[in-house]
Amino acid sequence: MPISVSILEYERVLYRDVEDISSSLIFSHIMNMINTGKMESIHLDIMRPPLIPDRIVFPIKLVEKIYRTLRRRIPLSFHLMVSNPIIMIDEMNKFIPRKDRIENSVAIHRESFNSESEMVDAVKLIKEEYGYGSVGISLDLPTPCNVISEKTVKTADFILLMTVHMGRGRQKYSEKGTEKIEYFSRRYPEKPIWVDGGINLHTARIAEKAGARTLVVGSFITLKKNPVEGLLELASNIGE
Repeated sequence: MPISVSILEYERVLYRDVEDISSSLIFSHIMNMINTGKMESIHLDIMRPPLIPDRIVFPIKLVEKIYRTLRRRIPLSFHLMVSNPIIMIDEMNKFIPRKDRIENSVAIHRESFNSESEMVDAVKLIKEEYGYGSVGISLDLPTPCNVISEKTVKTADFILLMTVHMGRGRQKYSEKGTEKIEYFSRRYPEKPIWVDGGINLHTARIAEKAGARTLVVGSFITLKKNPVEGLLELASNIGE
């Protein structure tokens, strides 16, 4: 099963070293994980108020620096926890050439839109006009499944389900998340389901059994002294 590693825990250090992130110990950890071949993408949890109150995470300057440093090395997955994702993507488009966007994925939240039709239009814009390779729709843990219909699911490339409350790291995986994975995997068996939040060796197997196809994993890996060991341990305990 593919693993996308969230580097949320590294964000403060990377921003501190933004002028030369490639010289930091954190960057060496990231490169060592990339070199294992066990990581599908680097996951950036981009947060802004008011959707995530009082939090600005991954400022655009840092997003640009990470992109420029890691391009050609591994795809990036941009998880936009922002109220207006199109404005954020317009900023990203200033430094991500159209020819490179096909390699990267974007996930936008249903909670960012007043209506489902607005979200469908946004997905189409990001895919068809902006040229990003994979565009997903995301639901926060408390948001009911029925706010997303078949029309939206058909338009998107994947569904990203939060198995914790969005906006904070180091949370415990919620069984409510398992129920949502099961709901979408039964209803839309051909649509890839990503899960994000509280993933460890035990919960990875729960999510996989429920129907998850990609795991977004952060602190279980990145808080270890040797993150490569955490990545390899997880990869060896889940399905291919």
